[in-house]
Amino acid sequence: MKYAILVLGAALGLCGIDAAAAAAAKAPFGCEARAPNVCYFRIFYTRGDRIVILPAGMKVKIPGVEVNRDRYCVDLGKAPAHKCSRKLINAKYNS
Repeated sequence: MKYAILVLGAALGLCGIDAAAAAAAKAPFGCEARAPNVCYFRIFYTRGDRIVILPAGMKVKIPGVEVNRDRYCVDLGKAPAHKCSRKLINAKYNS
């Protein structure tokens, strides 16, 4: 009986780890501007936001975002205002 409970607990624990890993995915972002421009992304999380700066032509995967839940804005040459047209972060490509 103790063995069955241990196996059940381990299985539930593994399911919890997968859900957490899926929630904190890496989302691909890229700057499609021409040089010498710089893209400023403002990523809005459940609590707060952050600025990510990418030079022209650069592509990165940003960790810690929740795909199809968190949102972002992008602007060239300056950080986007806090009140901007927010786009939903997708798993394919965000620019």
